[in-house]
Amino acid sequence: METALNHTKPVMFDPLTLGKRAQRIRIEKELSIESLAKAAGVNKNTVVRFEKGISTRMETIYKICSVLEVSPLHLMEGRLIKGRDYDIRKHETDTQKSGTKRIPRTDRVQLDMCHGMTIGDLNYRLPEGQLGAKVMEIFSREIKEKKTHPGEELLFCLTGTIGIEISDVTAVLKKGDAIFFWGTEPHCYFNADENKDVSVALSVVCGGD
Repeated sequence: METALNHTKPVMFDPLTLGKRAQRIRIEKELSIESLAKAAGVNKNTVVRFEKGISTRMETIYKICSVLEVSPLHLMEGRLIKGRDYDIRKHETDTQKSGTKRIPRTDRVQLDMCHGMTIGDLNYRLPEGQLGAKVMEIFSREIKEKKTHPGEELLFCLTGTIGIEISDVTAVLKKGDAIFFWGTEPHCYFNADENKDVSVALSVVCGGD
């Protein structure tokens, strides 16, 4: 059963977070950079700079947001949408079935991969970039300061129970669970397992501009 996601208070943002949120809305609306710039009455390079997190005048941000039909405040609050901004894969149990045929334990990893356990599984992909992977040991049960980075991230729980906060969303991953999300959203991890001193996760990041 999937752990519930809870909405918390809005988080602080940086220009890159704001620009990438606007970029995802633009892509969702099937607007090109050129068409957005023309409708907003700004230069194409201005839109590019804004989406890359380069400092942009508030007047210009209002013009861009008007075309996107979203308020700057909405972008700052960052209410995340499942499937666009993040997605969760839960570890399948022994009762997993395909039609009426039971799936052997040895086939389960391959099946999960076929269902999208890959970087780039989100609907709106960043340009392909460098892959980076690391194993993290998470000791603290306290919420730390949130960080951001370019690209997409896959966090896979190897042992224990790992909590993750991504902007206004909180999720709990148990062994075998994974979550995909945009690294430009402020996020942090914590050890949610009361019975273990440390939980271990694999973090894979696909960088982008």
